[in-house]
Amino acid sequence: MKKIALILAAAILLTACGGAPGTAGSEENTAAAESETTSAAMTFAPISVTTSATEATKEDLADLQPDPPYDFDVDTMVPSDFGDFFTGTYSVATSSYKLLEGDGYENEVFVISSDNEGPTVYVIAGIHGDEEAAWQAGKLLKKISIKCGKLYVIAPANRWGASAVPKTRYLDGKDPNRAFPGDPSGTNAQRFAYALYNDVKDKAPDFVFDLHEAVIVQEGRDYLGSSIIYSDMELFGDLIIDLVLASQEGEICTKPFNFYSPGPAGSINRTITEGLRIPVMTVETFRGYQMRDRISDQLDVVQYVLRSYGLVD
Repeated sequence: MKKIALILAAAILLTACGGAPGTAGSEENTAAAESETTSAAMTFAPISVTTSATEATKEDLADLQPDPPYDFDVDTMVPSDFGDFFTGTYSVATSSYKLLEGDGYENEVFVISSDNEGPTVYVIAGIHGDEEAAWQAGKLLKKISIKCGKLYVIAPANRWGASAVPKTRYLDGKDPNRAFPGDPSGTNAQRFAYALYNDVKDKAPDFVFDLHEAVIVQEGRDYLGSSIIYSDMELFGDLIIDLVLASQEGEICTKPFNFYSPGPAGSINRTITEGLRIPVMTVETFRGYQMRDRISDQLDVVQYVLRSYGLVD
């Protein structure tokens, strides 16, 4: 019955939202800070099954401090340090290549290749540099092995924002996740978006992850919490609904997830979905929760999808 309710809710959301860009969490549009963003954007409408678990996530959120401190070094860890993640060992080859090589804005894409044929998945982790659990999870994914297919990982995608003090979502003052499909002659955010978009186009993956985090609750900004964003449900089959139900029933993740649609104009999610007809799943974890739980949930969602595609057991 819960699955039927979610399917009906998804149909209602698609009817209500149409093709308008959305605003929420790390995907919100704030016109004062982002001049490239439309001021007429529509707010996402949440879809959820009301349970004691989902209701609990709404309690006292405004009192949580953003990005609570943590005392572990992710660079010395592997995914299994965060839970039962990616414990299988398979024969793979690893390599890497540069986007915008030789440019001041180059970044590296890491590649994990199996000898066995299978699907290709592309992970874009942390296009917003201040969303740390997203790109820390991406860095951990570079350490896994897969039993078939190929896995591309860029993390942190916005390495400049991730290394800034303080960390920032921007690249030279512009939001790279409103710059897609980019412009080779535009701003640095647009140039990088162009390189990344065209790399995804060239690799033609079967699935794209866009790993993010949601901002803390505050006046004038929407609460996304732990959630999945998509722009075309038809590209996923039952995958999103099954994943959300699994999280709400406690089978995966430390917190229940909701889902929202569509991705904002100029975002990875919406641009790749509409331009390349590839399913893009944006994963949002809530920055008020502990870092260990946020990284764990990112890994849990990725593992769930890679299992569904047969890349891992």
